[in-house]
Amino acid sequence: MARRTVRIEVPINKPDAFSKLLNKILKQHETLGKDSPLENNPKIDMKKFKESLTTADQKRAASEKLKGQSEDTMQEAKTIYGNGKGQDVETPGTLYNMEDEVKDILLHENKGNEEELSQWGYNVVVGSAKSPKPRQKKG
Repeated sequence: MARRTVRIEVPINKPDAFSKLLNKILKQHETLGKDSPLENNPKIDMKKFKESLTTADQKRAASEKLKGQSEDTMQEAKTIYGNGKGQDVETPGTLYNMEDEVKDILLHENKGNEEELSQWGYNVVVGSAKSPKPRQKKG
């Protein structure tokens, strides 16, 4: 005869599913009332369980609302910076566009001495490249 195994999954890392499970437990307990095996059980305080679940669900709902507001605010900031969806250096009125103009002005003012832009916060990398050698004709 095969050995019977039982595994009960608890979705602890899936907050919505975990909350749903906890609320089902509470609902079943309240439906059974005095017939619930959890009623007056010394191992579990169902009054505290209910209070904790209510608090956790309220905080999660508030967190989700704030998360949505935070994402909206972040998108607004990105739009102003100029690195939002569909934007690039050519998007007029953005900080990215204005910064590009500042860089062009500073490069013009410091032609031949581009290292000066580092005083303005730019990371200036100066290097050198070999001049290409003329190709020799084979023949």
